Amino acid sequence: MRVYKGTLTLIGPVFVGSGEKLEKKEYIFNLKNKKVIIPKLDKMYYYLQKNDLAEEYENFMLNEKKDLGYWLREHKIKNEDINKWTKYELDCGDAIFENKNKSMQIIPFIKDAYGKPYIPGSSIKGMLRTILLCYDILNNKNKEKYINLIQSSKFATGKKVKRKDYLTRETKKIEQQVFNKTNRSKKIGDMTNDILGGLIISDSDPLSVSDLVLCQKLEYHIDGKIKSLNLLRECIKPKTKVNFIITIDESICPYTKEYINEAILAFSNLVNSLFIEKFNKIEQYPSPTVWLGGGAGYLSKTITYAMYEEEGVKIVKNIFDNTGVPRNHNHHLDLRLGVSPHILKMTKYEGKQYQFGQCTLQLEEKNITLKD
Repeated sequence: MRVYKGTLTLIGPVFVGSGEKLEKKEYIFNLKNKKVIIPKLDKMYYYLQKNDLAEEYENFMLNEKKDLGYWLREHKIKNEDINKWTKYELDCGDAIFENKNKSMQIIPFIKDAYGKPYIPGSSIKGMLRTILLCYDILNNKNKEKYINLIQSSKFATGKKVKRKDYLTRETKKIEQQVFNKTNRSKKIGDMTNDILGGLIISDSDPLSVSDLVLCQKLEYHIDGKIKSLNLLRECIKPKTKVNFIITIDESICPYTKEYINEAILAFSNLVNSLFIEKFNKIEQYPSPTVWLGGGAGYLSKTITYAMYEEEGVKIVKNIFDNTGVPRNHNHHLDLRLGVSPHILKMTKYEGKQYQFGQCTLQLEEKNITLKD
């Protein structure tokens, strides 16, 4: 076993969702100090019952378009009472709140049983799995066999298919050829043969809610235009350091620290040269970087550009065509623009634009003594 301390240093905000969604009647926006309060709804409702406001609250939930903070101020509920049923409070950062009649949805960050945000090991491993897969494809002298596998599929037919089903089987076959090498089982596709079973990644150390900030989702277009969406994500702030443990069982997994670093560098160069650099008004960060979590973008989750490199623009544009992406998304212009997709997922923090999920990753070997 080789054990490493992994440290992610965040360049841009990182988002890993909890699966929940908070509408404007489920949080309180404090315009004065630019904070958002997430209440304990059960305790809040108990307070409203005690103060004969339950019926009015129920009517508000069913019929009114106001946000919760406006309704509470309207009923002269004091801050000291609100504090008694506050679950946690968030910095709004540069997030823009529209007027009270416009809905701004908040997507919370995943938290542990004690309410502390953390990054699951599965998210970090999924990121590394894509990086290692792309690195193998980039270095494979027989890459043509992967391309033939794709071109002999639905991809070549031009039929419209659901995006979640598109190339799923073919990508899985490529993963099997790259990772299913331990020969533990004779069954094709058996996950016990996966060499990444020996790459064990812990959940990160817990962080504090004070490490979170609300970030508004922005679409940065190739021509420099920015479109803001009514969507706020709880994100870990830039410059935060996130620690976790990577254990490599060398009897199963052949990857070394040096190999992983090489893969990260190659993947970072690929994403930067074929995608990020096309947005020439975006600040460039030196390689190697990784992209983690929600909003990190198409290239950070897929193998298309690793397989086709410069031809990737045409291929990705065809993928959008074949998966029924509406024409008003303008992917028919991607070839002329020289990039696909032609939108970069961005946000703002302290007046500066950032890519979602961009980080650096450092691995430091730890000396571990295993006792009987």
